[in-house]
Amino acid sequence: MSSKPRNPVELSERQRAILQAVVEDYIATAEPVGSRTLTKRNREIDLSPATVRNAMADLEDLGYLSATHASAGRVPTVEAFRVYVEQLAQRGRISPREKEIIEAVTSSQGLESRGISQILQETGRVLSMVANHATLLLMPSFDEVVFSDIEFIPVRERHVLAVFVARSGLVQHRVLEVEFPVDRNELRKMSNYLKGLLTGKALRDVRQAILDEMRQERAQADEMMRFALVLGEKTLSIETTPADAILVEGERSLLDQPEFADIGKMRELLRAFEEKTVLLRLLEAAARPMVSTAAKRLDTQVLLGADGQARELRDLAVVMATYQGESGSAGHVGVVGPVRMDYSRVIPLVELAASALSKKLGTPSDDAPEPTVPPDPLP
Repeated sequence: MSSKPRNPVELSERQRAILQAVVEDYIATAEPVGSRTLTKRNREIDLSPATVRNAMADLEDLGYLSATHASAGRVPTVEAFRVYVEQLAQRGRISPREKEIIEAVTSSQGLESRGISQILQETGRVLSMVANHATLLLMPSFDEVVFSDIEFIPVRERHVLAVFVARSGLVQHRVLEVEFPVDRNELRKMSNYLKGLLTGKALRDVRQAILDEMRQERAQADEMMRFALVLGEKTLSIETTPADAILVEGERSLLDQPEFADIGKMRELLRAFEEKTVLLRLLEAAARPMVSTAAKRLDTQVLLGADGQARELRDLAVVMATYQGESGSAGHVGVVGPVRMDYSRVIPLVELAASALSKKLGTPSDDAPEPTVPPDPLP
């Protein structure tokens, strides 16, 4: 039986080199690694197969490698991947085309017609396509968004389209039902009133400002102002659950991985992705988040499924980085894949996506666009 792994710094240079080669060979092939195969594929290991075999046996005794049976090659354990991520992984290069594809999602072109959740979903979709793994995005708290503009547009007799613009220029649309018809001129006066009251405030303060204004006698005396406050409160009272705050893209790409070829494991995996609270447990309950040698950002972390309390996701790993919201609030973008994912490539891709989102969402726009509204549908 393998003993508990020693502190990684106690590994010799030879052991570290061989462990790195085994892990990277396993990442590339998903097949057990034998000593002879390892020496053929890694010319930098100038050792005989017998010497490599003995070193691999020592690594197995230390708990870094395992084998299904005596004649098979060796497979890295979770502890091996931990050492690899923390100390051995090298930062891979991103092609100019991949960089262009990811950064284009958050470019200003067409941004005025997209909401925050759509920007995040598109970023997740593109990152999933480039990384060939599933992606997770955790939205920042809506309370931290800073108010810039609001417009009300009549769309049906008793329905109004509310268009809210954040200071960063991102837009949210919401259709509201009203008790009686309101014409466009009255709605314009209401939006101007709210802009004067709320511009520059974070939404956590906006709601309180509306409630305070409702208590004032002048708001109660003016029907238009009172109705404007009601519409404003309805527009901005967006309640979200933790599950609503997490966006998932590309989860079916995991089914192409040999680790999940088993039908039972595949069903369990898809069920876990459908039940988003399981994904939240993976992210929130990880015992030992790691910063990788391949990471440039201090807020980049790697979580191994075995570290968390989500049994359904024990064969998965997550690479996460933080992006900044416009008032400093943080969201997260990450890639989810098998524990043997290519960290040297995935880590810089995730960091690039996080940086692109921070640049767009975290930088207030001095020239926030006017709300893009549909043409008047009323006769």
